[in-house]
Amino acid sequence: MTLARTRTSSVATLPILLLAVSQALAASPSFSCAKPSGAAEEAICKDDTLAALDRENARVYSLARGMPGLDPWKRNQLIAMQRGWIKGRNDCWKSEDAKACIRDSYVMRIAEVRGGYTGARAKGGVSIGPVAVKCPGTAAMNATFVNVDPQLAYLGGGDISLVMTIDRSGSGAKYTGKSPQGEAMFWQKGPEAIVQLPGGKEMTCSVGPLK
Repeated sequence: MTLARTRTSSVATLPILLLAVSQALAASPSFSCAKPSGAAEEAICKDDTLAALDRENARVYSLARGMPGLDPWKRNQLIAMQRGWIKGRNDCWKSEDAKACIRDSYVMRIAEVRGGYTGARAKGGVSIGPVAVKCPGTAAMNATFVNVDPQLAYLGGGDISLVMTIDRSGSGAKYTGKSPQGEAMFWQKGPEAIVQLPGGKEMTCSVGPLK
């Protein structure tokens, strides 16, 4: 029982502890900026936040691909999905806000790989999670946190897919964002979080380890 309580407390407070970690240093992306391939890579080379996200994405992908005992079929699936994701990221130049499109694409991909491959959750990078988020009357959701500057969070599950940015708060870790359906919020205080989905009301939800 003591071990279970310790694990739950540790995971539930991860976003709060994340606030105490120093911001990610300016970094080059995982690819060479001498000859960027396309407008998306050019944008990444010019932006410290996007470069840091690229390096973290490359890190978790490498960890997932190199997992001991990973089924060859699942490894091939991971490689194919990564290639498809890169094509989608590169299409962000068509977006009205290319930088936001690239940023959100990275955050969602980092969350996807961490959620699907336990080996991708090894320590050493700037991402943490996913953790389980349970709200009354909604489908199960997961939250992943990426400690770049500014700090970002991804909340997904069911038909929910939200990237949010750290916001000022007197206590806890508060992230906010917007979508065509309205404003969103994820405000964690220990094992609980106040969650507002776009177009919905604030809910008190529980946060804990994945099962």
